[in-house]
Amino acid sequence: MRHPLKLTLTLLALVVAASVLASASWAQGPTAPAPTTPAPAPAPTPTPTPRLVVDTPQRRTLIREGQAGRLLMGGAWYFRLDDARTGRFQRQRSLRGWTRVSVPHNWNAKDVTLNKSSVGWYRKEFKLSRKQMPKGTAWRLRFESANHTAIVYLNGREIGRHTGGYLPFEVDAKPKRGRNRLVVRVSTLRGANDLTHWRLARFNAYGTGGWWNFGGLLREVYLRPVRGTDIEQLAVLPRLKNPRSSARVVTRLKIRNLARRRQTVKVALKLGKKTVATASPRIAGRRSREVRTTFTIRRPRLWQPGRPSLYKLSATASNEGGGSRYGVSFGVKHLARTGAGVALLNGRALNLRGASIHEDDSSKGAAWDTGQRRAHLSYLKSLGATVTRAHYPLHPAFMESLDRAGIMFWAQAPVYQVRPEKMAGRVRKNAVQANRDTVTAGINHASIFTWSLGNELSGTDGGVFFNETQPAYQTFATQAAAAVRKLDPTRFVGIDRQSILAQPDPSPGLAKAIDVIGINEYFGWYRASQIGRASTTGDLGPFLDRTHTLYPGKPLFVTEYGAESNRNGPNTELGTYAFQNKWTLDHLRIHASKPFVNGSILWALRDFRVHPTWAGGNPKPNPPWNNKGLIDENGAAKPVFGLVQREFRATRAFR
Repeated sequence: MRHPLKLTLTLLALVVAASVLASASWAQGPTAPAPTTPAPAPAPTPTPTPRLVVDTPQRRTLIREGQAGRLLMGGAWYFRLDDARTGRFQRQRSLRGWTRVSVPHNWNAKDVTLNKSSVGWYRKEFKLSRKQMPKGTAWRLRFESANHTAIVYLNGREIGRHTGGYLPFEVDAKPKRGRNRLVVRVSTLRGANDLTHWRLARFNAYGTGGWWNFGGLLREVYLRPVRGTDIEQLAVLPRLKNPRSSARVVTRLKIRNLARRRQTVKVALKLGKKTVATASPRIAGRRSREVRTTFTIRRPRLWQPGRPSLYKLSATASNEGGGSRYGVSFGVKHLARTGAGVALLNGRALNLRGASIHEDDSSKGAAWDTGQRRAHLSYLKSLGATVTRAHYPLHPAFMESLDRAGIMFWAQAPVYQVRPEKMAGRVRKNAVQANRDTVTAGINHASIFTWSLGNELSGTDGGVFFNETQPAYQTFATQAAAAVRKLDPTRFVGIDRQSILAQPDPSPGLAKAIDVIGINEYFGWYRASQIGRASTTGDLGPFLDRTHTLYPGKPLFVTEYGAESNRNGPNTELGTYAFQNKWTLDHLRIHASKPFVNGSILWALRDFRVHPTWAGGNPKPNPPWNNKGLIDENGAAKPVFGLVQREFRATRAFR
């Protein structure tokens, strides 16, 4: 028999112990994990496989210039990222691992932390009917921009490659009747011979060029039928002896004969509804040939800011197998320079004001749609701008809007800060070719008045300045300028130089190759550690005077100037709105005081991304954003916008 008191004490001890344990458990909270081995994390939810949509390309284009019959490859596209570069997706049948998108598309449009180089795959399923494919029809695929290297596959077979973003390219295609699969592999990696991001971007690491390394099919894709002949290119070059003379218009057509044998091709050009030129060249079978014609416009309406007169020209080429038609708008203008360094448009001295553009939207990245283009044109118009500029060819639809608006464009090939030891051999050849391609793509735009060979060739790297007197730069400038003038002798050839006290004078050899000098000046903004030698706003006027004295016959344009702003504060503190206001107006007024400064272009219209560690002279930076814009990354105007607007609107385009 058990002792009753002992049994009672034992039971009481058990109750107390249970109470203590319960209290401890409550103190940890109702969701505290049990002291056991953690359960494995749940597997991520797989991306659902999208439904396959097979589109019929629509007869639609966003731009006037080009061949008739272009089909827009809109509708459903599919995309997958391939960071490991292991994919071979050109033959994949299923859509497992793909995401539905629309093109234009930028796979890192919202990225603000990595800016990594990578590979992406695009896929488009489309169908062509029997009616769309009569016997003898050939096809061309046109890409307005794929950044940076593209490999194109149709129905599992490679049909073409291209390197270089911002520039259009075409490839021959052989689609079949019914369903087709178009696949494009796009890579933003840079090789040793590539341009624009000269600090080579390693895979999955920072690409540290002058702007964000956006990847994707950044502009539209078109498919067009070709029957018998194809007008591949059309260049229109109006020539005036003086602003009051008749215009002699030279046209260059690149025409391909698709027949197997040599044939006579009938060519006709119409200005409006009037036939102004004809030709009947013999072209070898399956070959292309350049065909030139000329015609005269008596008493032409001249294109200029405030009066942007445009003409419409159409060209046709036909043989036994069929024909091709190409339409374009162009303007007639006369550019000249005086011995005093004054740039003349239609006999009047230029006095341009504006701001440069980067295709960078916080949500769309570089894959602008019609809305982004309209917004930026509206910004320029509201500002009172008569000129704009970019580091690469802009979307052709935007260029056509500049033509219509009468806003001039300082066009630049995508050649940016190439180290002197790199500017040789294949790299130099690619840089010269980039200039040719830039001219070919933009030659018919009335707004373009200067072909810039590149931006800040010499550049800096970690505070080390590369002097532009290096023979490599002079050789490039000489070769590129000759290539540009061969294609277009009617416009200025220039270059945009990093103008700092560390290198006060332009290279004589480089300056000899060009007509006009672009000055990128940031006096009083960047530190000595960034540009080799400190400067103040007070150094700007003497610098401009010295440059003009050295090269009195070379018109000067200030192609960049700007100060960052991202916060309130006194006008003595770099990076404040007040500092940007004062600095900008001080520089603008110095430019205006120099009659040999023919234009002043702010850097930039809107804030844009550079690289994840960007500081840019601002003591309190906002990486990756370069905050020199008049408008912030969200589209809000900064205080400086209204001040600049008042100055620009009060300044006429001509002195």
